[in-house]
Amino acid sequence: MAEIVLGIGTSHSPMLALPPELWPGMGLRDEGNRELAFPPDGVVMPYKEALDHVSPERRAKYQGAEPYREQAATCQRALDELADSLKSARPDVTIAIIDDQDEWFFEDNMPTFAVYWGDSAPLIPRALPASGREREMAEAVNRHGYGDVTMDVRVASRFGRYLIEYLIDHEFDVAHMRYLTQPYGGRVARRYPTRSGELDYVRETPPHEQGLPHAVSFIVKRLFDNQPGVILPVFQNTCYPPNQPTPRRCFALGQAISAAVAEWKEPSTVAMVASGGLSHFVVDEELDRSVLDALERKDGAALCAVPRHRLHSAASETLNWVTLGGAMQGTSLKMERLAYVPVYRTPAGTGGGWAFARWT
Repeated sequence: MAEIVLGIGTSHSPMLALPPELWPGMGLRDEGNRELAFPPDGVVMPYKEALDHVSPERRAKYQGAEPYREQAATCQRALDELADSLKSARPDVTIAIIDDQDEWFFEDNMPTFAVYWGDSAPLIPRALPASGREREMAEAVNRHGYGDVTMDVRVASRFGRYLIEYLIDHEFDVAHMRYLTQPYGGRVARRYPTRSGELDYVRETPPHEQGLPHAVSFIVKRLFDNQPGVILPVFQNTCYPPNQPTPRRCFALGQAISAAVAEWKEPSTVAMVASGGLSHFVVDEELDRSVLDALERKDGAALCAVPRHRLHSAASETLNWVTLGGAMQGTSLKMERLAYVPVYRTPAGTGGGWAFARWT
């Protein structure tokens, strides 16, 4: 009989792999980001337009680079604790609850849920820009976040097939992947709401060699320190309409995964990691704190009722935590909130709510 022995929720922003002196560069990127969804309505606006609509209270949250050093230190301490917890638990299987952002899935095939159950999966360091500050930032992100060593990561293939069949038996229409066909590339439209209708923006990714999506590679590099155990990537299409799962469905998926683990016949220990979130590319402290509070209380009703209009763009990764909450619901594990660090990168309130928690 298998058992979930550890739960982890972690943000995986590039900021978490950058020294604080490079954080201002992320704020400069925000000025050109076309996917800024602003609370409380979740409407996407260009940066300059958003500046005209931001309240004085939100503007005041931005204090320049002065808080960055302390904020970065807080995040790194929390990540170190999560890494120590994973190392101490030594799980036989680590289930990674993740989303994909223009890495393995494009609009030629965008499943709501998918499980990769090949024997292994490659981790391929991201390509670097030619020179300058962007290259310096990309090198740091690879070295401290998304992976700097090419490797094959072992996958829990037999358990993966079992989980797929269990989910199908329990009314989840889950897609599956068994192998990769390089190169990867394609188009994904961002159909987020705007003040005048819907965002007309399609991002195109040129074909390239693509390894594990960054949501998994962050776990391999930052939490496993390039010495990963056996993993199982479970994908949710949190980001891209029109087939995003609802919070209720994600919570139910987590419950089903937990039940599947409990019925697995082999004596195995399992860790579950929700990778991503919370709110970004615009900080929504109200959303973040309400989700963390509900997770701490094991308040399934509140998690199922997270407002969908606050989950546009990258804030949708909050759904990975909702799924983890569903999995933890029936266990005796209790949540410990290690840190919540809302980082404001610009006067428009862009940035992210970086969160770190464990269930032991």
